[in-house]
Amino acid sequence: MSRNPARMRWLAWLAAVPSVALAASWPETPVPAETQVSSVAKRIVYNGMDMHASVFDSREHSADILAFYRKAWGDKVVVNKMGGSQVIAHREGDYFTTVEVADVGDGSKGKIGVVDLATAPKHPELGKGFAQPEGTKVFNDIAYPDDPVPARTVAMSNGLSAGQNVEYFREHLLADGWKAADDNRCASTSCVLSYERGSGKMTMVVVQDRDDHSQIVINVQDPNGVTP
Repeated sequence: MSRNPARMRWLAWLAAVPSVALAASWPETPVPAETQVSSVAKRIVYNGMDMHASVFDSREHSADILAFYRKAWGDKVVVNKMGGSQVIAHREGDYFTTVEVADVGDGSKGKIGVVDLATAPKHPELGKGFAQPEGTKVFNDIAYPDDPVPARTVAMSNGLSAGQNVEYFREHLLADGWKAADDNRCASTSCVLSYERGSGKMTMVVVQDRDDHSQIVINVQDPNGVTP
């Protein structure tokens, strides 16, 4: 899985961003002073839509960050809590921006995501190309097609146990030419699995909750394509 710190922070947001300069046609997302911004990737395709994503560190606290965006965007915002973070969202034409922020130490850390709604597919096929047990729901499909090594992360959930999911995916991956790497490890309700196929690498995390449902996150890095 990618070791890019900015991307790791942004991916953690998904399980389910001086100014950020985007492409010429994209709106500019302002940030408060004393804020450092890092881009996650050159290009992201989020659930079929073009997306720009960044992470930031600020000397301002989350309440000040929210106040900054309320002032910048007026009454065209929606604010929600998500765990220990605050999320403020704003739409401008075809562009939908979300900023998640949480207090850390004497300041805050956050994530900015800008999605181009005009690129939304009419019939999205999330998880296309990935084997899935019956009854599985794919809720995130994120691709990085312009990276030096193209990458893709797919997150899904189903009513199977961690062990049942591991056996299902192992059978299908081996049939597709993937070989298990040496660093696979499992506990009673969770597994971290690694596979290789030629120059391609895959990491799979399976976590079972108390209701015997499982969350599965699969990350593939492959210079020859990003589907199994």
